[in-house]
Amino acid sequence: MVLSSDISFIVKNRTITASEWFSWRERGMSNAEVATMLGVSPSMARIVARKFREAGVPDPQYRKRKPGPVKILDTTTDAGAYVLGILWGTASASGEGYWVRHRDKWYIDVVREYLGVTAEGYECYSRTGNQWRLKITRAADVAAVRGLLEHNGWTPRKAPERSYPSGNIDDRGFVRAWVELHSSADVARTGRKRMPTPRLRVYGSFPMLEEMNRVIAVGTGLLQRKLQLVTTGTGETWCLCYTGGSFRAVVEWLYAEGGLYNPTVRERFENFALSVNRLRKPT
Repeated sequence: MVLSSDISFIVKNRTITASEWFSWRERGMSNAEVATMLGVSPSMARIVARKFREAGVPDPQYRKRKPGPVKILDTTTDAGAYVLGILWGTASASGEGYWVRHRDKWYIDVVREYLGVTAEGYECYSRTGNQWRLKITRAADVAAVRGLLEHNGWTPRKAPERSYPSGNIDDRGFVRAWVELHSSADVARTGRKRMPTPRLRVYGSFPMLEEMNRVIAVGTGLLQRKLQLVTTGTGETWCLCYTGGSFRAVVEWLYAEGGLYNPTVRERFENFALSVNRLRKPT
């Protein structure tokens, strides 16, 4: 298609012609993909797309995807509670909508799939590392997320105190998501011989971990832990700590019945104890 060479717009000191823009859209590039390529926000890419349409440039990607029905999560199921756990651990309010952020795109894709969100995630680059972001702005999507969070007593991520969900949920699914998102696994050296042993530390606010402590104890048969106040890169927070046999018991309980989970994280947890065993010297 021959397009007028007079139609162009400047984006971040770069002149984009109508032919160039049309070629990107004809190849199937979304606003999010164009934004990543140009190093601008998806909102800016949408503005540029609108300007080209208003100038008469065809846009093969405009409204190509029709919004589907909003999906209602059943948090009494493993999958529903797991998605609630992702939102609990990654979502933040933004004006009339919500942001979902994480370095692993897998969590963004799960939220989009299980809630039927039409927006697309995009990768954001920063000095602290790449991060995937999903902005939920469609009115129906926002209403579904807000209803789900408010029904369970959600408070924003940076609130001084954050509690465990107050609604009727599948505890194992929720805890699995939280542990995948907000924990660390490493090697501790314990006992007189300072033998290496796997250690799982789960982070969160005191009210959140207090209830999670009870849930894990009931599920695994372990005694409840004493919560520890620790200092991380973002400041002071509370921590649940499981080492050795309790590490294995918690991981086995989290994944005992399959359910929805991040396969990369599960493999890392399950292989961690094996790698620690190789560090032990034969006696």
